[in-house]
Amino acid sequence: MGLVLSIYRRHREKCKYAPDRVSKQCRCPLWATGTLEGKPYRKTLKTRSFERAEQLKRRLEDGIKPPQEKPKGITIKDALAAFIENCEQRNLTPKTLSKYRTLETRLNDFVELGSLPGLQRLAELTGEHVRRFRAGWKLSPLTASKELGHLRTFFAFCIENDWITKNPAKAKTLKIKVNPNPRLPFSEQEIQNILAQAKNDRELAFLLTLRHTGLRIGDTALLRVSHLSGSRVHLYTTKAGTPVSILVPPNLVSLLKSLPLKGGYFFLRGESIHPHSTSDAWRKRIKAICKNLKIVPDHPHRFRHTLAADLLTKGVSVENVAAILGNSPAIVMKHYSQWIRTRQDALDAALESTWKPQLALVKK
Repeated sequence: MGLVLSIYRRHREKCKYAPDRVSKQCRCPLWATGTLEGKPYRKTLKTRSFERAEQLKRRLEDGIKPPQEKPKGITIKDALAAFIENCEQRNLTPKTLSKYRTLETRLNDFVELGSLPGLQRLAELTGEHVRRFRAGWKLSPLTASKELGHLRTFFAFCIENDWITKNPAKAKTLKIKVNPNPRLPFSEQEIQNILAQAKNDRELAFLLTLRHTGLRIGDTALLRVSHLSGSRVHLYTTKAGTPVSILVPPNLVSLLKSLPLKGGYFFLRGESIHPHSTSDAWRKRIKAICKNLKIVPDHPHRFRHTLAADLLTKGVSVENVAAILGNSPAIVMKHYSQWIRTRQDALDAALESTWKPQLALVKK
């Protein structure tokens, strides 16, 4: 039958009995090696006792397979709960926490609703499982790419805790191609047309605040009286937590001070102060205005792009623009490099240098 197995000790590095492979003086683990069913065999017997090792060897030679051990390790559900707890302890922003909690709900539902029959343990989760999980997302490419990033962060946390050894969400086949959205500013005429659509002073003040501060819509929607000091708006941005101090024109200051307040907020709509609900209401209003004016793209972030482009084309340094927007200079370079005046001047000069000597036009 080609069954030839022998038992040996696989000694620890510092075991003093290391030269003796069949020593009974130490407790190093026992292994079986040889040939089993015509194939090379070398596996641990998961015992330190020679008597037990002999029993297991005979069972293998008789064709009796050892019983399958139950899977060990942390469950997916417990790993997700530990990840969320760690995120809370790190004092992440409510918006970031919300995204990770959404991931927790989606992955738990995917496992518990039977999409992965029998799978409970984190160590059993493979790249194929992640592909099946991703296949059920009804998300845009950009949103799906961000969700995949959140999933990779979760698995990186699991690796740091020695629950798994490999990140199953990092396979190249999982990468989602995203076509970058151009950072297009509004034209001056588009800005004027949008302002003319304001129904009241509150809407006009909101639109002007977006234009002159470059704040994200969430920060603008929850702008408080305490954020306005003289002719400056001071606050910490919600997304990055960076401080910004922005000078605004006198006519906007006067308009803001004339508005009736609601709980100390300039632009609160309804009773909720949840960032998503109040900003979504304003976002819908701006999209409606743009739709009426046939302006595309219609997202409010274009006000931020408009201020950035306006400053850069006027020669303001990347570092100063970054300070106004609450971004890093690297982010400004990444998104707005085409508007940097010094860069454009250098490119223009390079192009002009190719005009000399002028090429003669050949007429046939």
